[in-house]
Amino acid sequence: MKIKPAKLEVMSIVHGKSELLMCRSLKSNLKIKHEIHARNKGKSSIQVNSIINELESKKFNMGLKKFSQEFGIEYNKKKLINFKLFIIMDLDDCEEKQAKEFRDKSMFIGHPLYDYIEPIYNDPNLEGTMKEIGVNINPKEKIRGYFRIFPTNKGDLDIDMAIDFLEKLKKCQKSNLYLYFDYCIAIAQNNSIK
Repeated sequence: MKIKPAKLEVMSIVHGKSELLMCRSLKSNLKIKHEIHARNKGKSSIQVNSIINELESKKFNMGLKKFSQEFGIEYNKKKLINFKLFIIMDLDDCEEKQAKEFRDKSMFIGHPLYDYIEPIYNDPNLEGTMKEIGVNINPKEKIRGYFRIFPTNKGDLDIDMAIDFLEKLKKCQKSNLYLYFDYCIAIAQNNSIK
């Protein structure tokens, strides 16, 4: 019996290096198919006020059928099936009006991927979210700290640890990052049932 290759169900656009490490960790350790977009491998940040430029690039601005073919996403009746695009941003580098339009999705109206976009915010930033849930990151060794929390290449993060992290994130008042973790965990659990 021929096994069909897994379809892409999750994609993320990340603010910077810390968010990139987090997404890579979930992808690697939960063994899910996950496309991650960062500017210059996370070295240059993508900000809320420039996210539209990313979405208008060739990579994201195309019809849904072509987008599904490009990335291996299930497509049926002019819709992407079982797919979300998480845009994970800090809010400390934009004005309140832009932050509101990002959170309520109004800045994405008219984009072909509008129905699939899930804005994820950390207010003011990912470090603040981590601090609120009791995970302290030393600002002097920020990247090394994130490597410890979010190991890659099938490291120490397993699904139970990811679920524990999810439960902490659900209590966080300054972020909706739990939505991203919840979706990725659900994909991993669904894949293990197949």
